[in-house]
Amino acid sequence: MQKLKQTLTDKTFWLRAVLPFALAVAAAFIARYQLELSDGVTPDYMAGQWPVYAPLNALTAFCLTLAIFALCGRWSLATGLSGAVFTVLSLINYYTRDLHGSALMPQDILNLGTAAEVMGSYTLHITSTVVELVLLYLPVLAIGWVQSKLTGGRAARRKAGWRQRGVRVAGCAAGIFAILYIGYFSPNPIKPASTYGWAWQETYYKYGYLAGTIESASLLVDPILMPDGYSDESAAEAAALAEDYERTTPLAGAEDYPDIVYILSESFYDFDLVTDLQADRDIMAVTKNLPNSVYGHTVSPHVGGGTNSSEYEMLTGNSMMLMPSITPFNWLNLHNANSLTGYLKNLGYATLAAHPYTNSNYRRDSAWRALGFDETHFEEDFPTRETYGSRPYQTDSATYRDLAALYEAMPEDQPRFVFLVSIQSHGDYDMNPPEADLVHAATDYGAYDEVMDEYLSNMVLSDQAFGELVDYFETVYAEQGRRVIVAMAGDHAPSFVDHVADKSRAGANDLQILERSTPYIIWANYPLDCAGTESGSTNGLNQMDLCLLSPTLVEAAGLPLTPYYRYLLAMKSKTPVVTAGNDYMAADGTTHRYGEDAGLDQWVHGYFYLEYNNIGTGAKRNPSLFAPLAE
Repeated sequence: MQKLKQTLTDKTFWLRAVLPFALAVAAAFIARYQLELSDGVTPDYMAGQWPVYAPLNALTAFCLTLAIFALCGRWSLATGLSGAVFTVLSLINYYTRDLHGSALMPQDILNLGTAAEVMGSYTLHITSTVVELVLLYLPVLAIGWVQSKLTGGRAARRKAGWRQRGVRVAGCAAGIFAILYIGYFSPNPIKPASTYGWAWQETYYKYGYLAGTIESASLLVDPILMPDGYSDESAAEAAALAEDYERTTPLAGAEDYPDIVYILSESFYDFDLVTDLQADRDIMAVTKNLPNSVYGHTVSPHVGGGTNSSEYEMLTGNSMMLMPSITPFNWLNLHNANSLTGYLKNLGYATLAAHPYTNSNYRRDSAWRALGFDETHFEEDFPTRETYGSRPYQTDSATYRDLAALYEAMPEDQPRFVFLVSIQSHGDYDMNPPEADLVHAATDYGAYDEVMDEYLSNMVLSDQAFGELVDYFETVYAEQGRRVIVAMAGDHAPSFVDHVADKSRAGANDLQILERSTPYIIWANYPLDCAGTESGSTNGLNQMDLCLLSPTLVEAAGLPLTPYYRYLLAMKSKTPVVTAGNDYMAADGTTHRYGEDAGLDQWVHGYFYLEYNNIGTGAKRNPSLFAPLAE
């Protein structure tokens, strides 16, 4: 006791042991602020993290400092290294959110190859936030310098004995365990164990980046969230809500099933939704005015990125809202998974998937084959190699010409299903000199003027190429008599959309829905019964979730519906957008919070019950809900 008293009254103890420790904790608070800043956390959410979750995130960051200190025994080195790690992490997170539309999450570990390829094509702009993130490392370095002086620098250091090292490691391990256990893993943790909802921001913004990341990592074991109130019986009850649904197009006979061409168009977006371009030419002269077609907007799961999430929703009808922490092709078991591919194969279709780029992105080759595609084709099967100026990506025009050869090589005695993910309009959009631009916007976008012009030029080329594809399939019908229905949708807006959007056009929530609303078009080379009709919201934009595009296409093609597709189509007439964060859109285009309308809530929750029965690990799947009905 006397020795303890002497230690506590010893000025050297406080200056050389306690104060360096306290400074290391202070540096952890800086790291926590860097991560929240990089995540785009609003001031209200930032303030709301106090007094509980801000310290918890700082102490979570401090765990890394403790781990390094346990190994090296130097507070200055531990503080400096951990500060460097969190500075780099915050910069990566900033650019990930800016280009991809969501925070850097644990599932991105399996997506590093694709992410590296994507990042390599972008110019990373040095914004004021980036400068601030870097400058925040300076006080951390200053803290490390003070710690070094307090502990005596090199002259005071001596090699610690095994006993001292053991005590240091044990103490640091105990500190790390206490922080993580009390904060996250105890029976009554500081941060609730399960907070993930249908929008990643709800967890990351309220509880902090590191706290959200820990929960996100835990979800990787079972990434599909079970909706509140789910039971296998609730899924069957939900399906019954749509039993009276009457299809809007006649059912075709098996001998009249049309060929289906389904296109996910890279970054295909209409900026008229969020800004007054005042461009010097019509951007989408073909797709907006094509006869015998349906034109509208699908709401993608992310803003400015996330092609694979859009691809998954498009092919399966399953919303990413139940799996907000993953890249689906990297994490889900897709073998024989319910999808448009399997549905069409059961109807006798030959199936093909193609992408004029590498097969490694999102593990597409293995994922597509797991979904049941008979053939997969990548860049080596697109020999035209035509690009727009200095941009490295094959143009849509060349892609469609090469795709025509693949289409014609498919079996003649079966209806054909072709799925294409294009690449032409991939970012960044500063690869060509200004004189190569085909379009010029008169509106002043500052640093994004040249970026906008190159992007719009790509849109004009995509629009023209779709017109060429239409001409080709009209020739196919005239010469071969093959009926073909084509559906194309954009995967997401370009990454800079929020930087140029006119914030006065809509409130924050309505604006983010507009930023996620990419054009879609359904066209056929034979008379289309649903041509010119609205199949989504009645607000003039004809909006619907990307999840609803496949059942809409199936119905337009005259194919038999599954109970799942029937439910989605019935729901579309009530609430065509249900995956916009914690909001949904009624048929009249107005957005609402969940819980405001019991009738619409019933449809929304019923959808998630059916989806969970389809893919959830805690459900006993009812195959009859996902097989075509006899009509």
